[in-house]
Amino acid sequence: MDDWGIDELIKNGGAMIMNNNDVFKTTIENDLKEIAKCKLDILILNRQNDVLCKQNNEEIERLNNVVGNRELSLEENLSKSGEKKIETTAGWCAYRVMPDKWEYDDDKIIEYCKSNNKPYYHTVDIAERMKLKTAILTHQEEYIPGVTVTSQEPKFNYKIKGGL
Repeated sequence: MDDWGIDELIKNGGAMIMNNNDVFKTTIENDLKEIAKCKLDILILNRQNDVLCKQNNEEIERLNNVVGNRELSLEENLSKSGEKKIETTAGWCAYRVMPDKWEYDDDKIIEYCKSNNKPYYHTVDIAERMKLKTAILTHQEEYIPGVTVTSQEPKFNYKIKGGL
């Protein structure tokens, strides 16, 4: 067989027949070209995504800053109004009264209760905080070492009608 496939052409009456290796080679070449094209498209799309994501992230940051500034404005205007709650057609904003924060030092409480025969603990040496709190609030007890009551600032919140 010669380099040009002339012998093959003559044998087959002038019809060019590709052998299996040529078919595989052509298919592989087409697959490789398509893969290269797709990979290039993927690179281009990834670059576009990077640009779009950066733009979107910048816009999200800008919008979050707007929301934060508007929340500060809401709270400032509510505070200046002297009201606890203001309702509008768009929603409301209010100060929610927060309960005092109670902190307990169980070791000191138990020591105090044992030495003063107070019923604010179990025999397993756990302070009964609800009974203790009730006793303090109803002025049955004025001071118990290990109990700290801290007033909390009202918590600011708001709601936009429509669920946002």
